[in-house]
Amino acid sequence: MSTESSPDRIYVVDAENRPLAVMSPEEVHAQGLAHRGVLLLITDRRRRLALRRLPADHPLHPGRWDVAGSGHVVADEAAEEAAQNRLPAAAADLGDSLRHVCTLAEGAGTGAEIVEVFEAELPDQAAQTLSRDLSLLFVDRDELDALVSSFPDQLSPDLLTVWRTRLYERAPS
Repeated sequence: MSTESSPDRIYVVDAENRPLAVMSPEEVHAQGLAHRGVLLLITDRRRRLALRRLPADHPLHPGRWDVAGSGHVVADEAAEEAAQNRLPAAAADLGDSLRHVCTLAEGAGTGAEIVEVFEAELPDQAAQTLSRDLSLLFVDRDELDALVSSFPDQLSPDLLTVWRTRLYERAPS
């Protein structure tokens, strides 16, 4: 196994999430190999879920709504560290309050990823700052249900996985 590590190299893992090799994400995806990912669910004090609009030049899902943070866990990076690195700038100080929600096994709506799911609640000031960002949207459970039933083509696969597996409902109320 290569020990080379950079932001564009990720672990290929076995069914028990043990590293087997280090490759580029493009190679891993092209070959359909199991690898590690992270989802970050951010809520405000009213338990509304923060969604972010992916940029128009996003390579896979341009313009779709997604969870606040998601992506690969790069080689030699812990899952919690990967989640912290995906916090919006206004919420960067939440790193210490991240809570591990669960692990989604490969195939649980994740493709070939073994995904660690983390959740954090925004303090009021951070939520107010983020609510002014037009690329972010806060939705409650009913609004998320309505988005999924009316506009599933406007939502990322990660957000649909959150809805389908009821991850948003697992977070404490």
